[in-house]
Amino acid sequence: MWCSAEKRASNSPLLMIRVVMLWLICFYPASATETSGRVGTGLEHTSNVRQSRLDKKSEFIQTTYAEIGVEEVRKRFKADAKVKIENEHYFDNTYNDETSLTSGFGLFTIDLIEDFFEWGATFSRTDVVSNSAEDENPDTTEYRNIARTGPTLNYAISRATNFRANANYVVVENSEETADDSQRAEGSAVINHQINRLTSINLNGRYSEIIESDNDEEIQNSRAGFGFSRSYVDGVFNASYGLQEVRSNLAATERGSFTDVSLSRENFLAHDVDLKYTHSISDTSIGFEDDESGIRDPADPTQATSKTDIETRDRVTLIVSRERTSFVYDLNLIYEESNFNLQNYTERYRGLIIGFAPKVYSRFSPRIQYSYLRESFGINRSEGDDSTQTLQLSLNYQLVEDLFTDAFIEYKDRTNDSVSSRQYDEISLGLGVRWEFL
Repeated sequence: MWCSAEKRASNSPLLMIRVVMLWLICFYPASATETSGRVGTGLEHTSNVRQSRLDKKSEFIQTTYAEIGVEEVRKRFKADAKVKIENEHYFDNTYNDETSLTSGFGLFTIDLIEDFFEWGATFSRTDVVSNSAEDENPDTTEYRNIARTGPTLNYAISRATNFRANANYVVVENSEETADDSQRAEGSAVINHQINRLTSINLNGRYSEIIESDNDEEIQNSRAGFGFSRSYVDGVFNASYGLQEVRSNLAATERGSFTDVSLSRENFLAHDVDLKYTHSISDTSIGFEDDESGIRDPADPTQATSKTDIETRDRVTLIVSRERTSFVYDLNLIYEESNFNLQNYTERYRGLIIGFAPKVYSRFSPRIQYSYLRESFGINRSEGDDSTQTLQLSLNYQLVEDLFTDAFIEYKDRTNDSVSSRQYDEISLGLGVRWEFL
């Protein structure tokens, strides 16, 4: 999705793409659609809104929001749209009140020639900070908007072999004035062969190039590899491996391999398991594909846009969950390591989240959650290593049909091995109500 408060003028390429997509969804012949909507408000009190050891300040924050979504899937047309407006009011004026409007199409695809040629567009909006060591608050949080649009060609070589090629025009825009925006050309191709009903292999390649950038940087990202996929009764295994090269006129060329492995299994030792490992290279002005979903896991770090660089990332995530008659519990693990070519340092991020939710009553859902996050900012930087522990108790209660109330109490404590000013603790609690009307 994207933020409405754009820093660009009305002739922005991203804005023009949005207008075209909006016109198509509004005037394309209608059919059955799925809609969702909710409105709500919540009041939170925090003992340390600035997350500071020396400058503690309590604050009341009221958040009010309204959201509506529309999803439509037909034989030759698919789109989903969402509009959300949210206001944050700080009663003691610690930060300026903020109103944000987000709207857009997560996905838009139309078949021009059935099963052969289609045109699609995807949009994403992710939260970023200008520096990875900054805390997230209204003064530091920015937005990165990425739009892709272009044709896709599908060709069945045989009953078991298929060829797919895609070309995209890509627009990257950041709400932060100092961050570099760019326009790119991107193409990919894959040949997939179905060995049997459950197993397939593929050869794939991808190339992208900046065609216009704020800082006149020239970046080419190319890769080629092969993949394997195997389905099971209770899951699926996917793996892809190949070679990658990222060239820049401002940084040294980075060459290496890329790896993408994922395993999903249900009822594995009585648990549902999702395991994923990725190793890839990209430039920080656009980030990685995993960051573009717009869905951020609570254990994920916030990406930074401080300076355009070539980043090599290793990332491992593991999600384990189990649901029983009387309770549900889950475990979320993440390890991420990023090496920055131009700035010559390495960041490491580790996260653990454990949650437990007893099934007390069908309309009443309590949950207790503990998280431990540790971030190392690199040997050439002065921020040291942050260790943050959080304990939260949350409650959800259905008052009547479609009307819910939520409450939470949370304690957070951060320590740092070398910079005492980064240490703080915070107690916060909140109460809210929401109406899900569609």
